[in-house]
Amino acid sequence: MQRHEFDYSTTLEERLIDLARKVRADMETLPPCKRRDDLIQQLREVEAGVEWNPFR
Repeated sequence: MQRHEFDYSTTLEERLIDLARKVRADMETLPPCKRRDDLIQQLREVEAGVEWNPFR
C-alpha cells in the first residue's frame, strides 16, 4: 500500500482557524435548530483542536 502525502500551503492551525470562521458564519445565519446545534458542537471541536495543536 502506498502512502499519499499532502503538500499543504498553510499550517494546520491556519486551516483550523479558517474552518472555525466558516462554521461560525454558517452558525450565525441559522435560527435555533438541530443543524445549528451540530455546528456549535463542530465549532467547539475545531477550537479545541486549535488549542491542542502540538505543532505550534
